[in-house]
Formats: sequence, structure tokens, C-alpha cells
Amino acid sequence: MRNAQVNPRQQRALAGTAALALLLAGCAQTQAHPLAARPAPAAQTACVDAGQIPAEPPMVGARFNGDARHDLQVLAPNAKALRDWGQTMHAMLEACAAHAGAATPSAK
Repeated sequence: MRNAQVNPRQQRALAGTAALALLLAGCAQTQAHPLAARPAPAAQTACVDAGQIPAEPPMVGARFNGDARHDLQVLAPNAKALRDWGQTMHAMLEACAAHAGAATPSAK
């Protein structure tokens, strides 16, 4: 038998409100995220001046005509220039990585 004075809808609403209040009360005591206590990182500086970056060698695909000897004479110097450019960029990137590694404090 049901108690005539207890309304199931009100009881469910009251139980839901109580559960929500308990849930929110548990969230009220949250701690700050561990990373939030760290100081802001220093402003980033470029390790390479933009004027030092060499221009990329031009694309030569439009200069090919299908004659292997001609195409090779066009391609070979461009391949060498592209390789030199890549090696220069690689050296700059390694210098930046070394600079960034020296500027970053080691974790203990």
C-alpha cells in the first residue's frame, strides 16, 4: 500500500535535487590544476633572422621537354641547388634546436 501523503513525483524531484546538490558540493572543493601553478613561459624569440633564410631554388618542371639529355641538364644543377638549400636549412634547424635546448631549464 502507498502512503496517500507521499507523492511519487515530488519524491523523485526531491531525490534528484538532493543528488545534484551533493554532486555540486563535491565539485566545490576542487584543487587548481598542477600546471596552473607554473609561471608563464618567457616570450619566444626567433633563433634565426628572417634575412638569413635562403630562398628556395626555383621549380624547373616547366622547362622539361621530354628529351632525356636536355631534361638532365636542367635537372642536375637544380637538384644540386635544392640539396645545398636543404643542407643549409637543416644546419639552421639544428642550431635552433640546440639554442632552444640550452634555453630550456632542465627538469629535475
